[in-house]
Amino acid sequence: MGTLTNRYATDAVAAVNYVKRLKWNHRKENLVTESWLMKLIVEKIEEAGFTAAMVGLALNKNQSPERMPGIAKKLSAMDLGHNKFLEHLMVWVTVIAPRYWWQDADTYRLTSKQSQSTNHTVMRRPLTSDDFEDEDVDYDTLWRLNSFIEDKKFLRLKKYLPEGFLQAREWRLDYKTIRGIILQRRNHVLPHWQEFIKQLLALVDHPEFLPGLDKPEGAKHE
Repeated sequence: MGTLTNRYATDAVAAVNYVKRLKWNHRKENLVTESWLMKLIVEKIEEAGFTAAMVGLALNKNQSPERMPGIAKKLSAMDLGHNKFLEHLMVWVTVIAPRYWWQDADTYRLTSKQSQSTNHTVMRRPLTSDDFEDEDVDYDTLWRLNSFIEDKKFLRLKKYLPEGFLQAREWRLDYKTIRGIILQRRNHVLPHWQEFIKQLLALVDHPEFLPGLDKPEGAKHE
């Protein structure tokens, strides 16, 4: 009897492990295709501060500002105050991304953001699948949200609004913050960060002052 019980216990453990493997394989497949469902758009509004940054660096080095771009490129990867000129380089962008990504982005508080307020916009019209990251948002969810809009139940709408709801914000960042984002987020589990970095590096005027996206995971920081 004990042998039979042990065999059943062993079979049960094996079954559980098998199910875990199935779930993990399914999750890995989803991770491959997940990026196709991702929505994140970055558009640059303007950029400023290069001349001021080079003049300030020239004063610090007691050299001509014309020589500073080459020196700045060497210093840009040196933290501990050596690259503080990056704080003078400012870029303003508009970012459209899902709410759950914005919650992560709000970690960077030494920046300025102005958002598309759900308080002022979400009650103005019925929602459609285009308002969400996953355009396959189910009919029942849309029906419930739009019934809240029709009945002017704002608090209930806010409560049940999915995290995939797309929100546009204007974001002001300096290059020092962008450098930190790249180093900290380029291997992040959310693929939105890689997409944000890739688009931002293609938009800024001086990507030579910033680390790249393709550094191997686990590699030592610059």
